[in-house]
Amino acid sequence: MDFTYTDDQLEIRRMVRDFAQGYLAPKAAEIDLTNEFPMDNVKALAEQELMGIAYPEELGGGGADGICEAIAVEEISAACASTGSIITGHYLGFDALYLQGNEAQKARWLTPALEGKQLAAFCLTEPAGGSDMTSNRTSAVEDGDCYVLNGVKHFITSGAYADFLSVFAMTDRSLGRKGMTCFIVEKGTPGMEIGAGDDKMGIRGARTHEIIFKDCRVPKENMVGEVGGGYKLALDVIDRGRIGIAAMAVGISQAAFDMAVKYAKEREVFGRSISKFQGIQWMLADIGTQLEAARMLTYYAADLKERGVPFTKEASMAKLFAAESSHKIVTTALQIHGGYGYMKEYPIERLYRDQRILELFEGTSQIQKIVIAGQILR
Repeated sequence: MDFTYTDDQLEIRRMVRDFAQGYLAPKAAEIDLTNEFPMDNVKALAEQELMGIAYPEELGGGGADGICEAIAVEEISAACASTGSIITGHYLGFDALYLQGNEAQKARWLTPALEGKQLAAFCLTEPAGGSDMTSNRTSAVEDGDCYVLNGVKHFITSGAYADFLSVFAMTDRSLGRKGMTCFIVEKGTPGMEIGAGDDKMGIRGARTHEIIFKDCRVPKENMVGEVGGGYKLALDVIDRGRIGIAAMAVGISQAAFDMAVKYAKEREVFGRSISKFQGIQWMLADIGTQLEAARMLTYYAADLKERGVPFTKEASMAKLFAAESSHKIVTTALQIHGGYGYMKEYPIERLYRDQRILELFEGTSQIQKIVIAGQILR
């Protein structure tokens, strides 16, 4: 891996940072307070051509590389973690189409998603099982020219606002993981209901809802890939998504680190800046090192994905390390703020709440360790 940024990567960072800090950051506190989905931010991301930045231009994407995508997610998340979660959820929502969709499906749903004309959602998790996909209870029964879906999905990011959802259901439960299949379900399809919304601790603007399917008829042409191929497809999508979550963690960490440095330079006690005290300096040195290590792991996984070589282990390592390092970085940054860090008037308090989800979604830290160990021991 070349550790020198390309001109395109530097330009993407400059462009996205200017946009994110100028447009997204000033709205982040209000979004957290109101718990409302920031549709204006989604429209702004589309205007900035960030809804499919690293996907082929011929499909409607931006044609940038995987590290550019990680940089974009990092900068967006540093400004507004809720919006960072929404964009990574959007990528998850259309990636099944990118990986296994046919030409007609890509023209109908993928291209509009990449161009920012439609919002996508990834619909896998259920109330009875998060990381355990084999516990999936949503069924899809063949009936003429349709499949009839019944079941409940949970914690679906943007599910109430998406134009289409990639839904994973069991077409043959007796086959276990080989009986799962992916379907595209469009907004407003009869039999699909938006259930209760979640009142989350952090990333509050990235609204998640329960999605309920009651005799929801989905045309056969909406099936993505092959019958029974959904389990492997979901794993492939999640592998790619973990790099996005790692980038999100790096962005939140960078924002917290910058706040800590700024506060340490400005805050005075005993007649001098607290940045002059060795204890504070060592705290900053520790979290600065963790931040750069997390960034490099994330970019390495993104580079492997870009080159088309296996990256399951590296994606999980990046997600695990970046998420857990972010916990340490944000906690230390809040500690440096002292009592002020506990007050809502200081944005570090919001980052402390936003960060916590990183160790839970897209597979908990414990699940990442299982994946990593499985790759090492195979």
